[in-house]
Amino acid sequence: MLLSVDDVRDFLKKLGFDEGSVNELIEQIEYFEKEAPQRDDIVRDYLREECIETIVEEIVEEILKMNKESIRLLDVAAGSGFFTERIKRKLEERGVKADVYALDITPSMLRRLDEKGITPIWGVAEKIRESIEIANEHCGINAPREFDVVLSTLAFHHFLNPEEVLKSMKSVLTENGKVIIIDVLKHEHEEFKETLKDIHLGFSLEEIKEMGSKIFKKVEARYMDVYCEVGDIIIGLYKAVFA
Repeated sequence: MLLSVDDVRDFLKKLGFDEGSVNELIEQIEYFEKEAPQRDDIVRDYLREECIETIVEEIVEEILKMNKESIRLLDVAAGSGFFTERIKRKLEERGVKADVYALDITPSMLRRLDEKGITPIWGVAEKIRESIEIANEHCGINAPREFDVVLSTLAFHHFLNPEEVLKSMKSVLTENGKVIIIDVLKHEHEEFKETLKDIHLGFSLEEIKEMGSKIFKKVEARYMDVYCEVGDIIIGLYKAVFA
């Protein structure tokens, strides 16, 4: 899937984003375009191997609770597929057939996903359903309109409008499906907005629960015993599940 910045800009306008939001998203894309070749190594630098394994296991265990032999899974803002690939493999090791798709806004990340055998979808987290329609029409794929599991790992703090993202995730969720989010807890490191292009400085459990309860009937959120390391700064993580 080869998309130029001009293609992306056109698609963003089709999705209804105003000029200011388009420019902000393009700035994020340009940042992650530079990261794409080293993205897997960057994730490893942020997280110790045991933290990576814990995150994957937490997501897989949450999916196994659904007692399904096969699932359709969408990873939103999947990046290079670092976690997507591991989750798919672990599910299949546990006897669950996983039909996995990954949505991302950065063209180079989509190429990395394709190289890993994961079906890439160009799109924006705030408008997943519309993004799938555009990707199916313009990019020659046939992605489903609904998924049993929608997940996002270490990306929620990058979204322009997190509450709209949760609504967007629900719009492509099957009746008994669930949304799983693992992301950074609220912190005070304002410099990350510039150095890492973070939009938000994480979220507290209370903020996540309040946001989710407006949209979902069932909301769970808890601290995880894992963390990210950015230089000498340590940031905790949380897991939230919505159904």
